[in-house]
Amino acid sequence: MKLPAMPADEALRQAALERLDILDTPAEARFDRLTRIAREVCDVPIALVTLLDGSRQWFKSCQGLDVTESDRRISFCGHAILDNRMLEVPDALEDERFRDNPLVTGEPFVRAYAGVPLRTVDGYAVGTLCVLDTRPRQLTDPQRRALEDLAVIVAQEINREYEKDRLRLNATIEGTHIGTWEWHLRTGETLLNERWANIVGYSLAELAPISIDTWRQLSHPGDFQASGAILRQHLRGETDFYDSVTRMKHKDGHWVWVRTRGKVMSHSRDGKAKMMFGTLSDISEQKNAEQALKTSEERLRALFEMSPIGIALSDFYSGKFVEVNQSLVISSGYTESQLLQLSNTDITPPEYQEIDAFYLRQMIETGRYGPYEKEIIGLKGQRYPVMLSGVLLTDSGGRKLVWSIVNDIGERKLMEKLKDEFIATVSHELRTPLTSISGALGLLAGGAMGELPEGIRKMVDVASKNSERLARLVNDLLDMEKLLAGKMTLQMEVAGVRGLIDEAVRSITPFSQQHDVSLTVRCEDVGAIRVDEHRFHQVMTNLLSNAVKFSPPKGDVVIQAVTHPAEGKPSSVRISVIDEGEGVPEAFRDRIFEKFSQADSSDSRYKAGTGLGLAISRELVQRMGGHIDFVSTPGKGATFYVDFPLHDGSSNDGSGLQE
Repeated sequence: MKLPAMPADEALRQAALERLDILDTPAEARFDRLTRIAREVCDVPIALVTLLDGSRQWFKSCQGLDVTESDRRISFCGHAILDNRMLEVPDALEDERFRDNPLVTGEPFVRAYAGVPLRTVDGYAVGTLCVLDTRPRQLTDPQRRALEDLAVIVAQEINREYEKDRLRLNATIEGTHIGTWEWHLRTGETLLNERWANIVGYSLAELAPISIDTWRQLSHPGDFQASGAILRQHLRGETDFYDSVTRMKHKDGHWVWVRTRGKVMSHSRDGKAKMMFGTLSDISEQKNAEQALKTSEERLRALFEMSPIGIALSDFYSGKFVEVNQSLVISSGYTESQLLQLSNTDITPPEYQEIDAFYLRQMIETGRYGPYEKEIIGLKGQRYPVMLSGVLLTDSGGRKLVWSIVNDIGERKLMEKLKDEFIATVSHELRTPLTSISGALGLLAGGAMGELPEGIRKMVDVASKNSERLARLVNDLLDMEKLLAGKMTLQMEVAGVRGLIDEAVRSITPFSQQHDVSLTVRCEDVGAIRVDEHRFHQVMTNLLSNAVKFSPPKGDVVIQAVTHPAEGKPSSVRISVIDEGEGVPEAFRDRIFEKFSQADSSDSRYKAGTGLGLAISRELVQRMGGHIDFVSTPGKGATFYVDFPLHDGSSNDGSGLQE
């Protein structure tokens, strides 16, 4: 007996057979019908659809035999798959390959055989459609043609399900742009598609021949070991799928993150895995995004933990603290665990409920709140001031949270208080000697001591003017201190707008003449307003002196008053001071009404002053029930204006005190 030789492409042939996933499957009527036809057409007792596995031939359909498989070494089909043509053996006893074959000398006593190879869509011969007889004979030409035609149909049936799956898989692969792999565990053969090779920057041809070693060489050593552990779990049946993320070396030298998924699709009769199928996808962008997010979260965490300003994360609905940083713990005096048992309401004095409700509505409408000042109750009941601001956010679970910045401004408030007290003290202490100095210099300049030499007279004039300027600064400082401390008393009276403006213009006229600037009043009889005349005059003097100082020689400062009707509110009058200067510098706009604010002295528009005039004017106007603001276009002058409600005559026209 001559054993059948192994095909040169046995490994690939075996892989093709396993891809069909047909071995050891139940009998099917579609194949049994064809073997019955073959037996009838060829007039034989036995007809088979055989598949050649590694060491056996297995019968997918069997007519005339009671067995399902036999040893491949004694099979006729093992010889038949070596050729493209039908193998026909008229008399096995006369053929040296089969005369002592157990299937010839014993059951089923085969004497005649005819088998046609069955090929996959890839061209691999995986088995045969064959007929056997117990007597020597040859098939007729019609019988041979019929057997060959039936073999084509059997091959189509074998390939049909695989071809459907392959087309579906190819469509999926094309649509998702993923790599695919097949691994034959018994042979080590690995089949990968072009997309996988492209992921790592190669073509398949560049990586050929491909095996499991190709995968090992491209994988990061540490990742390959971890991936191997996950794979062994799946091969032992401990997991339904193999799912692993590894780094693979790109042709250009960098690492590419690849996610590999797979599943054992066929097992041998002893339960061992034979073949795995799977996919590969490039997840580098996802990994990079995850790393960027992780880095961002680490930075945010470091900022949260190390920030010198208190930070709290609280539940939007209950106000209960979810997370607090160390700075908030230290400033409040509570421990972290104590704070996490409390809510915003628990540490807020009752009188702040209304303002908290206002900023809660602001947060609902805009997604953020503040900044605003309030007080917090510390562990021992002490209160301390904070500046609050925050944003509304939603976590991944849909929970609404509030991220708050809780800035302890107690030290700043103390420093401001000390500064104001120092300024007030110094100002009070300076006023008396300044009055004496100014008076003495005035007497000297007025000739009380006789005619002074020209040089001395000029020095006395300079000293007199500087003492007056210093006196104005002291007075401004004292005014600001009184305003901030709430100690300034306003004598509110009803006065005609035109009369107030005329008085202010008369007092500033000498100053405007000194600067060669004219003053123009545009004011009809617009009615009366209720103000403190002295303080109103102080505001107008400040606005007019600024306008004159910043106007060019021969310039004109316009003072106008117009009424503004307002629906649902009392009508108001707007008094504007319009100059022809360079306008307010862009960088100075946001702080023009702040204390000690002046444009940069290096700017050509800089004019000497205390830096308190506009700050005091704003405080005075607001305390008298008015509003002050400005509009300006760089290079085209500025307009400063105050708005006051018009007096309708229904209230008391007499004087009244307002703190």
